[in-house]
Amino acid sequence: MELVPAQVFGVRASLKDHIWYINEQTVLYPAGSHVVVSSLDQKLQRFIPCTERSEGITAIAVSPNRKLVAVAELAPDGEPATATVYDVATLKRKKVLSAAAANLATREFACMAFSADSKGLITQGGSPDWTLLHWHWEKGKLGAASKQSTAPIFQCSFNPYDSSVVCVTGDGVCRFMRVTDQLLKPLPGAMGKREPQGYLCHAWLSEDRVVVATDAGDLLVLEAGELKAALNSAPADGAPIDSIAAYSKGFVCGADDGMVYVYEKSEDGKEFYKRTKSFRVEGNPVRVMSLATSPSEEQLVCSLENAQIFVLPLSNVEILKEEEMNFELLTHSFHGRAITGLDTCVRKPLVATCSMDKSVRIWNYQDMTTDIHKTFNEEVYSVSFHPSGLHVLAGFADKLRLMNVLIDDIRTYKEFAVKACRECQFSNGGQSFAAVNGNSIQIYSSYTCENLGNLRGHSSKVRSICWTRDDSRLVSCGMDGAVYEWQLRDFKRASENVLKLCSYTCAVCTPDSRLIYAVGTDLKLKEIAESNINRDFDTGAIINQIALSNSGRVLFAGTEAGTLRLYRFPLTGEYAEVRAHSAPVTRLRVSPDDAFVFSVAEDASFFVFDLRDKDGRSAQLVRESVAFAEETLVTRSDLEEKTQAMAELKQKVEELTMQGEYQLRLKDMTYSEKLKEASDHFNAELEEAKREYDMLMQSRDTLEVEYEDKLKQLEDRHTQQTQQLEAQYQQKIMMEVERYQALVTEKDVMNEKWEEKLGVTSEEHENTLHSVTEEYDGRLRHEASILEREQAEKSALIAEFEETRGQLEEDVDREIEELREKYEARLASEGEAALRLKGENGIMRKKFTALQKDIEDQKDEISGLFASKKALHEHIASLEKDIVSLKKEIRERDETIGDKEKRIYDLKKKNQELEKFKFVLDYKIKELKKQIEPREVEVVEMKEQIKQMDGELERAHKNSSALELTISAQKLKLEGMQREIRAQRTKIGECESSSDMMCRELYDCVQLIQDPKALKAAVNQMYQRHVATAVVTHAADTEVASEHARQRECLEKSVESLKRKLNKNMELHRADNQRMMQENVALINEINELRREIKALKATQVASGPRHKGGVGSDRSFGSRGMRGGLEDAFLDAASFRSDSREELPPL
Repeated sequence: MELVPAQVFGVRASLKDHIWYINEQTVLYPAGSHVVVSSLDQKLQRFIPCTERSEGITAIAVSPNRKLVAVAELAPDGEPATATVYDVATLKRKKVLSAAAANLATREFACMAFSADSKGLITQGGSPDWTLLHWHWEKGKLGAASKQSTAPIFQCSFNPYDSSVVCVTGDGVCRFMRVTDQLLKPLPGAMGKREPQGYLCHAWLSEDRVVVATDAGDLLVLEAGELKAALNSAPADGAPIDSIAAYSKGFVCGADDGMVYVYEKSEDGKEFYKRTKSFRVEGNPVRVMSLATSPSEEQLVCSLENAQIFVLPLSNVEILKEEEMNFELLTHSFHGRAITGLDTCVRKPLVATCSMDKSVRIWNYQDMTTDIHKTFNEEVYSVSFHPSGLHVLAGFADKLRLMNVLIDDIRTYKEFAVKACRECQFSNGGQSFAAVNGNSIQIYSSYTCENLGNLRGHSSKVRSICWTRDDSRLVSCGMDGAVYEWQLRDFKRASENVLKLCSYTCAVCTPDSRLIYAVGTDLKLKEIAESNINRDFDTGAIINQIALSNSGRVLFAGTEAGTLRLYRFPLTGEYAEVRAHSAPVTRLRVSPDDAFVFSVAEDASFFVFDLRDKDGRSAQLVRESVAFAEETLVTRSDLEEKTQAMAELKQKVEELTMQGEYQLRLKDMTYSEKLKEASDHFNAELEEAKREYDMLMQSRDTLEVEYEDKLKQLEDRHTQQTQQLEAQYQQKIMMEVERYQALVTEKDVMNEKWEEKLGVTSEEHENTLHSVTEEYDGRLRHEASILEREQAEKSALIAEFEETRGQLEEDVDREIEELREKYEARLASEGEAALRLKGENGIMRKKFTALQKDIEDQKDEISGLFASKKALHEHIASLEKDIVSLKKEIRERDETIGDKEKRIYDLKKKNQELEKFKFVLDYKIKELKKQIEPREVEVVEMKEQIKQMDGELERAHKNSSALELTISAQKLKLEGMQREIRAQRTKIGECESSSDMMCRELYDCVQLIQDPKALKAAVNQMYQRHVATAVVTHAADTEVASEHARQRECLEKSVESLKRKLNKNMELHRADNQRMMQENVALINEINELRREIKALKATQVASGPRHKGGVGSDRSFGSRGMRGGLEDAFLDAASFRSDSREELPPL
């Protein structure tokens, strides 16, 4: 078995210049302990893993030709830093460069850069010595080294136009150097009177110009190492500028609070660059850590401090609005801080993660996309996914929340009072879940949310919980060194194992629930069965998380170093290790089908691995194929809102359709008018064109006659001139030829003479030289004989011989000198004669060349005449061509005129037919108008009747309103009388009650009839109680009583009559309304009948049009247009009638 990286979600945003474009659709960036080469169009990722002993990536550099990438890695303690060069296309390693070549003790390279030709590489070593190294990386040879400073260095780069110049910026350091064979020689340069600052980044803008950004937000422009200006438009707000990217128009820089500033070259001499635009990445108030432009400079990718990657359309920056959000995510949104939770579900291909960045995200590992992202106000410590994929359990700082996963949101359903829950887990069936609350575990029902029970027994925090396959038991482990197995039927411990010296981090149980595997701080993997440790294996590293495959054949482990391990069953302690993260692994999960392994870590990266066997095939479990569920939760309010929005949109569509049809009808009418105007205009233009054509024909005839006469005159004149020139130049040529031949013969004669003289002189010279030579040869022979003869007497006559020889030599020398002088004089005279002859020959040659030049001039003049003759012939030919083309054009115009005359004849014929048709249509229209007129009279009468009925209805309304006022007044009177009656009834009730009381008291007094004193006292009490004032007796007023009775009777009769009258009026009003409604319905029906008749007439007229078109033949369209124009008035009358009827008929 092996793990193969399939996808990674995240980026290491802490590195300098960590994102690069390889091409328009490929981006390179680090994630975990890998370098990711992401294809945006294909949505695929390729990976460059770190080396085996590496502790993470410290720097990345891409060559200018975008074919190579250099990756610097952090070495273990005591080992030197390394940088590896890879081929981007094949991802193969090309060369490894080690700091040991320069005897450096540093463990890391802080930054790197390739030269312009991609053959050189500079690496900036880290603390403590901060040494800059120049490499010939293809040979693996160190070129030069230079110690920069004791302060940190942030960026180094080559001049893109000169690979021998290097720029280095850091904390208080801005330095330029030249690369030689063995040295990095500092170049002169200064920052002027500026105080040293933290120079965070820089970019080359031209061959000698560099822009440098500081930690205070300043932008400095340097030329040839000297400070030229500090840009006034720089942010300079005290916030650092961490990234700069140059492009053809200027440069782009990224600052704090998600701000990106675009600068372009300024034509103003005071400012080198001006700020043209500034954009904000909304919702991300963090620093922009890295910028990169695409090869075509159409896109700008920016990576933020919170590990989000956005893209800005750089080519459209002029038209973008600064106040809008112009950035888009490159691929997906990532977690920005340590990921604390991870879980997967069964029914859907989804994974849930939570992070310290206060967000919960749902990922789709089938499509490799982010489905839902929700940010909360508190940090999230743990997350668990329900097997159905519809619910999520998350532990926050203040509460444990059960949430529903909707189609585009995550909404809280229930909150539980569990603070800082760092471990929670749904059961395998999803019917319940467990949550860790400190050192206890609480079990809740997923559906009723009631607490089913609590598991207490751990003396310290619980670090891990695991449900058995049948959900009957729960395994937990904690920092107290205890591993417990709980029976959930009675919430009691079924088994336990305690090891005080070990703090456990994770525990899992096998599918058959017989074995428990646990890991902790004692660097051992333990196998526990029935409360006993059966076996343990040394791991050599702290393992934070373990997970068993659902088949139970592989155990996965995540280490403190960020690597993943695979332990095959049966366990032997051997494992295969894969590099994944650059920080400790925090969670590990396996998909239900064992096809994928998911891991998250504190470096905010989320890895998806394919699990493959040794043959490279997927290790997916073979089960009954059950497709993933596609159902999702939607709230009723959202559904109703969407339904309402759809209804509104449908209504808008219908309204727009009606409006469009109306506009089309209007356009048809408008276009028919325009067509008529265009046809009239065309006919007028045709007549005008005919007149112009006639005038052109007349002018053409006159011009033809004129040009024929001129052409004949030119031809005659040209022939005469040509004959004269030919005769003249032929005579000149003959004279020059004769002259040339005479000069040639004269030259030949003179050459023969001089050759004869030269031959005689040379013969004489040779004869004289031969005779002198023979003479002196004889003399020499004679002297030699004398010498031979005297040689015997040499010893005795040596003095005489020497004297004689000396005299003889002197004589011979003298004679030789005389002869030499004589012959030299003769030779000089002969030379002078030869020079004189040569001068004469040169003069003759000059004369000959002058004659030859005259001949050539004459030839040139002749050729010029021939050229002018040729030009005249060409002009004649062009004139002939023009004549031919004019004749052709005349023929074409004749043909066009013929066609147009034919067309005019056809149009006239058609016009006659249309006039006939118009006469017929006029007759039909008159007949239709005659038919419509009585209808219109009826409509007018009906309108008048409706007006009368409206008047009657208004009068009835007035009567009813008057009656209503009368009724209301009578009602008020009635209410007053009823109030009075109620008051009288109240008084009567009070009197009756008082009389009853008096009766009872009288009865009591009668009982005291035998006791006079008591009787008197009782009567006195009754008097005091019931008589408040003196009683005055009056006789009853009979007239008042009778008047009251009479008025009451009269009012009752008047109320009865009013009621009868009101009922009668209401019946009459109802009958009138019903009658008017019936009449309105009848009128509307008649109007609808009239509309249908008009529509039928229109249809018959439209249908009669095609039959007429068939008779006309090729003039169908024109006939239909004429018919449409003829019927236009009738249609407009019908439309106006319809609009009038709509306006005058009130709605029912």
